[in-house]
Amino acid sequence: MKSIIISVVIFLNILLAASPVLAGDPFAGSNIYVQHCANCHGGDGRGVIAGTPSFRGGVLMTRSDSDLKSTIRSGKNVMPAFRGLLDDQQIDDVVTYIRTFN
Repeated sequence: MKSIIISVVIFLNILLAASPVLAGDPFAGSNIYVQHCANCHGGDGRGVIAGTPSFRGGVLMTRSDSDLKSTIRSGKNVMPAFRGLLDDQQIDDVVTYIRTFN
């Protein structure tokens, strides 16, 4: 019985360690998204301007958080850079929020 309990505790610790940790606040990210992103990416994340990526699945959403944050900071194609406009926490919040679309 004791070995079963130990095994369960070890399993739960591994499970918790492997679960994703949200770096940002999706509620704060929602406000930032509406203010800075929704005009091009759409309120629902589908993209409203031709060529604007959708946040509702697909290849874009398989990119790492680090890669998405880098794109937000530096910009890409017609998307402007948000470095200096948004701080690191705000960018974390936006990435966490756009993950909710998927």
